[in-house]
Formats: sequence, structure tokens, C-alpha cells
Amino acid sequence: MGNKKLILILVISFIILGMGYIIYTMNQKLVKSNQKVQEMEKTLRSTDLRNYKITSSRDSLFKINMFLAKYRALTVAMTYRDSVRIPMDYKIGDAVRMKRDSSRVVISDIIVGGGKHEYYIKYKVMFKDGKEEEVIPELLY
Repeated sequence: MGNKKLILILVISFIILGMGYIIYTMNQKLVKSNQKVQEMEKTLRSTDLRNYKITSSRDSLFKINMFLAKYRALTVAMTYRDSVRIPMDYKIGDAVRMKRDSSRVVISDIIVGGGKHEYYIKYKVMFKDGKEEEVIPELLY
């Protein structure tokens, strides 16, 4: 009878120890899971904040873009005009001579005009007496 009691006590002890170990490991897994959940909540909060900032920036940029959209055609025309001016021989402020009478003039502006499929380029020149005239590039040297 003493042997049976000892075996019974050992079996119950092992069962209690086994249950204690299982409870301990489950508790550790729960702690790790809670840490992961906290990290994910923190990441979610920071992502929400970034999303809010990006959305407000997008809305602000949209308002500005809508305000400036009416100037789009003008901007395209100006960039086209500037791209046409780059390879030209004379720039604004250059002193040149007219071919027809060799008089000295100063270029006061470069005029670019035309339509979708054709364009023209003219120099606006100023004479010594202050008179201005538009001439084609071929009339200057």
C-alpha cells in the first residue's frame, strides 16, 4: 500500500508540474502576443497620423492647383517661348545693327507668336531716339 501511495503522489506531482509548465509557457506566449499587439497599435497610430498629414497636404495642394489651373495655358506658352529663345543668336539687351541701313539698335524684347502648327519670331528693337520697331531676325546682324 505504501508503494501505491508513493506512485500516486508522484503521478499527481508530475501532473501538477506539467500543468504548471503548460500554464507558464502559455503565459509567456500571451505576454509576447500582447507586446506584438502593442507594437502593431503603435504602428497603426503613427500610420494614421502620417495618413492624416498626407491627406491634408494633398487637399491643400489640390486647392492651390485648382487656383493655378487657370494659368496653365499661359505657363505652357511661356515655357515654349523660353525654349524658342535659347538657340537664338541675340538676347534681350544686345546691341546689334540693322541690315537695311546699318543703324545701331538695342533688342528690347523677343516676340514669339503663332498657333498650334506654325509660329513666328520677331525682335522688338529700340532706336536711339526711343522709337521701337518689330523686325524679323534676318534683318539684324
